[in-house]
Amino acid sequence: MKVFVVGSVVVACSVKVTRLPLAGESLSGSTFLAEPGGKGFNLALAVSRLGVGVDGIFSVGKDLFSSVISSTFAQLGFSSEMLVCREGSTGAGVAFVDPAGENCLAVCLGANLALTADDIRSFAPRLLRSNLVAATFETPDAPIDEAFALARARGITTLLNPSPFRPIAPSILANTSILVVNAVEAAALGISIPGLSMPGVSDEALQPTPAIDRLLADGVDLLIVTLGHRGAVAFRSHGPPLHQPAFEVAAVDTVGAGDAFAAGLIAGLLAGKPLNEALRSAAACGALTTLQFGAFKSFPTELSLTAFVGQNTSGQ
Repeated sequence: MKVFVVGSVVVACSVKVTRLPLAGESLSGSTFLAEPGGKGFNLALAVSRLGVGVDGIFSVGKDLFSSVISSTFAQLGFSSEMLVCREGSTGAGVAFVDPAGENCLAVCLGANLALTADDIRSFAPRLLRSNLVAATFETPDAPIDEAFALARARGITTLLNPSPFRPIAPSILANTSILVVNAVEAAALGISIPGLSMPGVSDEALQPTPAIDRLLADGVDLLIVTLGHRGAVAFRSHGPPLHQPAFEVAAVDTVGAGDAFAAGLIAGLLAGKPLNEALRSAAACGALTTLQFGAFKSFPTELSLTAFVGQNTSGQ
């Protein structure tokens, strides 16, 4: 099984602070970390740690940071052919992380924004050898649109995580098989989930709203909303909704948790697991990723994921 990631890659910097800063405020940090990141790269790395083959396309600039990305790809065994070089700077980002693991961040996408539909067409033979094509909104619309159209024309599943959020182009949505959003992104799409306000929520209490029905009618087969400590809810075009409770962990850093969730979902579905089991794996991946500072070394392996799920029943 192989995933093709229409990817973004940045040099990600994280700073531990006693609390998140206010506007105009300077704080002292206790720990600093710089590592390869970006939502597309994180997804590719997290999926590969779970034993799934990875291919994709990532854009870097002509600067010192590009060599950091190139050496990281070599270290991970990712093909150097996954990288294309463009004018300008390689993407970079900065995150502030508080003691509870909550974060705020800003990303300068740089060369990631130079990826084009023509680039995707040149990678088409590789893309069409994959079992799933994934993208996030750290990539422009045009390459996502082209990649998803190529994939769906061949019956290949597509997964979109529209983060950081912007309105989803109708042509992209029409070719999206799986849509994964967090609470903020769901709200931007007009999605609310009233059933989750009930104590002891059951799957029966979760009913699709008109906004959810519209998304499913527009071609999305599976809509998943991640809700932090409230878990995740899956709505599907054929079948009732499912609620996956969160695994309770002492979070250190939530950066990358959403990417890990998507990776766990992908790995589970490609392995042929039923949706409820794939959701459990996804939630466990997200939880495990929060246990360390930084994302690069935090994504679980198949072995650690299996052990964690076996030892914890709160997400079952």
